[in-house]
Amino acid sequence: MAAVVAALNENDWLALYYRDLAAWLQRTGDMYGPLQEAYSRITGPMNAGRNMPSHYASKEHRILPTVSEVSGLAPFAGGVGFSLKQEKSTELILCSTGDGGAATNDFNVLFRQAGIHRLPILIVVEDNGWAITQPGGNQWSGSMVDWANAGNVYAEEVDGSDVMATYETTCRLVQHIRSGQGPALLHLRLGLLDAHSSSTDIRSYRSKEEITQTTTTKDPVKNFGRFLVEQGQLQEADIERIRKEIRAQLEKAEQQILKEPEPTSDRVLDHVLSVPEWRENVPRGTRRTLTMLGAINEALLELAQRDPGFFVYGQDVGSPKGGVFGATASLVLQLPGRAISSPLNEQMIIGIVSGAGLHDGKARCAEIQFVDYHQSATQSIRLAARFLYQTNGKWNAPLLIRTKSGSGGGGPISSSTVGGGAYGHSNTGDQWFTSIPGMITICPASPFDAKGLLLESARAQSPVTFLERGRLYRSEPPKDAQGKIIPEMAEYWNVPEGYYTLPIGKARRLRFGSGPVKLAIIAWGTMVLESCSAAVNAINRIGGAIEVVDLRTLAPFDEEAVAAAVKEANRVIVVTEEIDLTSFGRHLHSWIVQNCFYDLDGTPAFLSAVAAPPAPYSASEEEHFYPSAATIEAKIEEILAE
Repeated sequence: MAAVVAALNENDWLALYYRDLAAWLQRTGDMYGPLQEAYSRITGPMNAGRNMPSHYASKEHRILPTVSEVSGLAPFAGGVGFSLKQEKSTELILCSTGDGGAATNDFNVLFRQAGIHRLPILIVVEDNGWAITQPGGNQWSGSMVDWANAGNVYAEEVDGSDVMATYETTCRLVQHIRSGQGPALLHLRLGLLDAHSSSTDIRSYRSKEEITQTTTTKDPVKNFGRFLVEQGQLQEADIERIRKEIRAQLEKAEQQILKEPEPTSDRVLDHVLSVPEWRENVPRGTRRTLTMLGAINEALLELAQRDPGFFVYGQDVGSPKGGVFGATASLVLQLPGRAISSPLNEQMIIGIVSGAGLHDGKARCAEIQFVDYHQSATQSIRLAARFLYQTNGKWNAPLLIRTKSGSGGGGPISSSTVGGGAYGHSNTGDQWFTSIPGMITICPASPFDAKGLLLESARAQSPVTFLERGRLYRSEPPKDAQGKIIPEMAEYWNVPEGYYTLPIGKARRLRFGSGPVKLAIIAWGTMVLESCSAAVNAINRIGGAIEVVDLRTLAPFDEEAVAAAVKEANRVIVVTEEIDLTSFGRHLHSWIVQNCFYDLDGTPAFLSAVAAPPAPYSASEEEHFYPSAATIEAKIEEILAE
C-alpha cells in the first residue's frame, strides 16, 4: 500500500482500509499519530483518541475518516469522486478494502458509482486469501479482473508482495484514470502474515506449512529488502541496521507519547451535533399562496442559484416532471444538469451526496422517493452522522436528505382525501432518524416553514433529514367544522419570493381562542393541521383557549417551548402520525412526564396511528389508521371533562 500511495499525487484523496498503516505513513510520514491514537491521547491527529487505532483521518493530507464497518467508507469515496468530476478536477481518489470487503453492499455501491458515472477512482482490493477465517474463493466467483472489466471498470491483477510491480502497475492505472478513460481496479494478490484480530489465532485454521510458506514468500517488506540487496542498493547488514534504528525510534516515540494527556470524561458530549447559528432575516419578497411542493421547488432553485456546486441527486429527479412528486421541476427547467437522476439504489444516492459534502464541507440534496426505501442506506446515513463525533470535530459530513414520508398525497386526513399508498409508501420515518445521534430531523407543516427550513438546512454541518409529509404536498390550510379556513394557519401558505431562513430547533406556538389556555397539543407535520382543526372546533363550543405547538424540528426539538406550553396549560396531548412502537412521539411524551411532572394536572394523553404496518390500501381502513381532527377533538373533550 505504500507503493500504491507513492504512485499518487499529494493532492489525491485517500479512503483507506483500517489495515493500511503503510499508506498513512507513506502519505504523512507521521509515525507518532498511529501510536497516539493507540494510546488514546488527545494529541492524536486522526480522532484525538476517540476511535480505535488504525482509523486514519486527516483533512490536511486528504485522508477521509476511516470506519470499522468493512468497506463502509466506499460509498463516500464515490461521492468524493463524483464531486471531483463535477469540478473537472485532475485529482482522483483511492479507495481500498480487503477481499472480504469486496463482497459487501458498500463495495458494490462504489463499483456502480464508479462505472456508471465514469468517476476518477482507483479501487484497490487487498486480497490475502482470507476473510477472517474464510479461505479465498467464497467472496466472489470467477476472476475479479474479468468481473470488473465486464462492469466497465478497467482492472489489473498484480502480486502485491512485489513492491516494484505494485508501484509500476499503479502508475499505469493512475495514468488511465487521469487521461479520462474512467475508473480502474487493482487486485493485489497478497499473503496473510498475521491474524485478523487479537482474538484470532491463525494456527487454529491454517496449516503450519502454509503459514511458513506465506511468511517466507509473501512478506512485501522482506521481498523488497531482498530486491534492494540484489540491485546493489543495500547490503544484508544494512537491513538489520535499519530495523534496529526503526525499533529505537518507535520506542523513543512511545515513551514520549505515554507522557501526553489522555481525554477526560467532560468531553464525552462534545461534537455530537452541529446546528447552524440562525441569523435573523426578515423575508422581503412578495408573498404568494403556494403549496408545499411549490415552496420546496423554490427553495431548491434558490440553493442552486446561490451555490454553483449544489445539486439534487435521486431517482427521476432530472426528468422534465422533476421526480415522482415534481419537487425538482423548477430546477430541471431553469438550471439543467443540477437535478441528476440516479440509479435505483438509495445507498448510492446517500454516498454520492454525503461524499461530496465530505469533499468540500457543503451540503447537497439527496432525494429518497419514499422514506420506507431509505433503509438500504441506513449504515451510510449512520456513518455520516457519526463522522463529526468520531473525529472529535475534525470532519463534517453535511448532507440534506429530502424524502416523502407518511401516508397519502392529497391532503389532510380529515379532508377524506386518502392516498392509497399502502405498505412501502406510508411509514413516517420519524423514529428512524431521531434515534441517530448526530442527525438533525425536520418535519414542516406548512409551505412557509418548508421553504425557510429547507434553506436553513443547507447551512448545517451535520446531516439533515427533511421529512415531507405526502398529505401536505398539495394541501390547503386547515379548516374548522364549518369549512372555514383557519386564519392563524392560513398565513403560512403565503410564501415570500427569494431567500429567507427559519431557525432549526425552534417550535412555533399557535394559540386559538381567548382567555387562559386550557390545554396544549404538541404535534408536527400533518398532525399540526389536524390539531388546529380540532382545537378550533373545541373552543367554538366550549370557549377558552387551546395552544398547538408545532415542533417543526424533531431533533433537536425545542425543549424550552414544550416545557413552557406544558407549564401554562397543565394539560397536554401529544399527537403523532407514527405507530406507537418506540416512536419519536412516545419519546417526547416520556420527556414531558420526566421533565414537566410538577406542571401537569394529569397524565399527558398520547394519540398515534394504530400498531400495525402502515397503512392499509383500502380507504376505510386508511382513514381510521391515523389520528384525525375528530379523534383529537374527542380526546380534548375527555380531558377537559375530568
